[in-house]
Amino acid sequence: MMLVFTDLDGTLLDHGSYSFEAARPALDLLKERGIPVILASSKTEAEMRPIADAIGIAHPMIVENGAGVVGLPSESAGTDDNSSSPYKRLRAILRDLPKELSACFEGFGDWDAEEVSRKTGLSHAFAVLARQRRFSEPGLFSGTDGQEQAFLDFLDRRGFTAVQGGRFFTLMPKTSKAERMAEVVAHYQSSLGKPVRTVALGDAPNDLAMLEAADCGIIIANPAHQPLPVTERERQGNILRSQQAGPEGWNIMIHQLVATGFL
Repeated sequence: MMLVFTDLDGTLLDHGSYSFEAARPALDLLKERGIPVILASSKTEAEMRPIADAIGIAHPMIVENGAGVVGLPSESAGTDDNSSSPYKRLRAILRDLPKELSACFEGFGDWDAEEVSRKTGLSHAFAVLARQRRFSEPGLFSGTDGQEQAFLDFLDRRGFTAVQGGRFFTLMPKTSKAERMAEVVAHYQSSLGKPVRTVALGDAPNDLAMLEAADCGIIIANPAHQPLPVTERERQGNILRSQQAGPEGWNIMIHQLVATGFL
């Protein structure tokens, strides 16, 4: 049994247009072969549902940078109306930041839908969905390296961390896409009663743990930011890199894995 885990922005979705059409042939091929595609994104569940519907998949999804999983019989999820939900705790922590640090960070909770749309390039409708957060807070950090470390230390003492994605610096609980991937794999292994192998595709630092944990990781080129570092897993041949960016690279690399018999 194979599972394909994929980041969205800059990976399956074009960095500028958010289109996945260039990857449609590979998505159709995986569907024909009965291989589930598990979306794993910094996006919210509200944002990801229309994308999953448009692709034509109905599998579990890893949301908000691995801070939650939706679609499993027992979800790792909180609720928006819970006063102690991760997102509400994060916003309270931001209000408690020392003045010299609070001026360095702005997140989705500080911006209205119009501003989120301007910052992301999303339509107004999708910007509204992007603000429906349950676990994490993406934003922009404008301080020095020293201020960033002080900011991270402040979060750490309160049980949170931050990861750099393709666009935003995202505050979240101390977890990762890799941990949620293991949770999804365990679900499939338990329900199917047989081993599961994994492919993971991503483009940014917040994808690296997932790429490292997969049986085969694929780094999708993204000229919008610096390439991910070469790790020992890559030197051993367990992580590959695309030459083409976004969904075009995604499409080529999935076809390559099928041609070599890995998928």
